[in-house]
Amino acid sequence: MKRFRLNIALLLALIIISVIGATILFLNGLWAQGSLGFIVTALCIFALWHLQSRLIGTMSAFVNALEMNDTTTRIILGGDYELQKMSESMNRISDIYSENMRELQTRKLYYDRVLRIMTHEMRNGITPILAIANDMVAKPERYQGKKFSEASHLLLSQAEGIHRFLDSYYKLTHLPDPKIETIKAGDYFKSLRCLFKAELDNRNMPEELVSYTVPEDMSLNIDTSLMNQVMINLLRNALDALPAEGGKIEIILTVSDSRPFLTIKDNGKGMTQDTINNLFQPFYTNKPNGSGVGLSICRQIIQKHGGDIHIKSQEGKGTAVFISL
Repeated sequence: MKRFRLNIALLLALIIISVIGATILFLNGLWAQGSLGFIVTALCIFALWHLQSRLIGTMSAFVNALEMNDTTTRIILGGDYELQKMSESMNRISDIYSENMRELQTRKLYYDRVLRIMTHEMRNGITPILAIANDMVAKPERYQGKKFSEASHLLLSQAEGIHRFLDSYYKLTHLPDPKIETIKAGDYFKSLRCLFKAELDNRNMPEELVSYTVPEDMSLNIDTSLMNQVMINLLRNALDALPAEGGKIEIILTVSDSRPFLTIKDNGKGMTQDTINNLFQPFYTNKPNGSGVGLSICRQIIQKHGGDIHIKSQEGKGTAVFISL
């Protein structure tokens, strides 16, 4: 920008000098030399206009590209260092805008899908209630004794199902922000082992089924309550998939690119590619009594910690969950 400003200053100075010089020459009767001075003035004015219009044209093209959602346009301003930095900043703004638009579109598709699922599930839950209620109003004499009890239990069952579904949606959309604290990895996994033991005892499974590889001197910056929610959910999924005999789960904590990297592996039945592709979709489940929000909540929690979660699986060979924090 310094060079750009210097060029403008020099052109303005030349215009002033050439106008004054041409005027003096004309007053002294030197018409040919005076005309040459005005030609120089005109050339300087044209050069000044070209510099200004180039900058204005570039800014206009940048703004128009953003208005048209065209983020492929690259701004190139040759010249001095500051002009190059300006063009880099424009291109960076364009990239940020493009990323935000993609994220906005992804979120829209996500919530559109959630809304479709909610509408479908709510209609499925309410339809039997409406049918029974209408029949009870139209033919109350039919609902006596055992018939009334059966209808009441069916209405209660449907209402509880709708309530569970809405509870799942609430959990999915009302996750608190994590309260990050620094904790030793060894201490965290000792407390986690106690939580896992309670789950294993409920299933009559041995504690040795889960093995841990955790560096004692390593620290974690986590919300322990939210991370426990992630780990319990992943453990339950792994336990559900284990074979009747010889099942095992490995929990391994390492460091990758100076970031904690957690792996949870099991030797269970694994999953199909179609299941893997839909794992993090809200309300997707292949369990009879599953809510379909567990893994979606897990990913939200991990992302709130600034990390990410990936799952690899092979039918008949097991599943591995990879978490970066």
